Amino acid sequence: MTESAVTTADAATSARAKGATIVLLTLAAGQFLMTLDSSVMNVSIATVAKDVGTTVTGIQGAITAYTLVMAALMITGAKIGAMIGRKRAFAIGCVIYGCGSLTTSLAPNLPVLLFGWSFLEGVGAALILPSIVALVAGNFATERRPAAYGLVAAAGAVAVAVGPLVGGFCTTYFSWRWVFAGEVVLALAILVLARRISDAPPETRPHLDVVGAVLSALGLGSLVFGILRSSEWGWIQPKADGPSWAGLSPTVWLALIGLFVIWVFFRWEARRESHGEEPLVRPEMLRTASSPAV
Repeated sequence: MTESAVTTADAATSARAKGATIVLLTLAAGQFLMTLDSSVMNVSIATVAKDVGTTVTGIQGAITAYTLVMAALMITGAKIGAMIGRKRAFAIGCVIYGCGSLTTSLAPNLPVLLFGWSFLEGVGAALILPSIVALVAGNFATERRPAAYGLVAAAGAVAVAVGPLVGGFCTTYFSWRWVFAGEVVLALAILVLARRISDAPPETRPHLDVVGAVLSALGLGSLVFGILRSSEWGWIQPKADGPSWAGLSPTVWLALIGLFVIWVFFRWEARRESHGEEPLVRPEMLRTASSPAV
């Protein structure tokens, strides 16, 4: 092999390595952004409540609603990514999330804050997070995926650690609105860098199971909402100042309702699959390799 050929091969290898680094940084930044939003405002709740003319309970409700929307739509978001392509779903999710952050940064009252923070950002996160998992698998070889997933998860852990610091610093010296304005800038940067990501297109053209999407959202939403309010209501026995349903905390009832609806959801998915229709989630995905076929 000639020296020029070696040089060309080295340059190509260097370019591929640089491209892989940019892809990994982009996906890690997406994970960082999603996690940051859940932790950054915890130290600024009172200030945010005062600025938008509501109570601390109202802002806590907005944070809860963001998590609820994200969790309830996660399965549907993953399916939409399979339908339109994960890269496109990731980009659309960033646009929706950025619009939500911009709306939140300008919110004059609680309803606008709920729309931007809880709804738009929740929908964006439901598209982004499943896409990150698929795009890591589609952009890295099998032997490199564990390290890539580890670095993406580490970005989320860093966001949990620095979120309160960022929120406290901005609230003290500037305004909490700067946090969400900064999220808009980060979302735009992710969109620019996302052009280097290779898509992970589906092998077939799946269809959206609307009934399954509704059942999964209701089941997951009920379960997650009950868990999120457990500190206020209690797990089984209701707290002294909390509500009581038939002598028990609403948490346990919501969890039971959520689990029942999720069971109905998987029965519905199995029925669709047995009739040759496209399910939202294939039930056999939940079986381990050692589980006997049913």
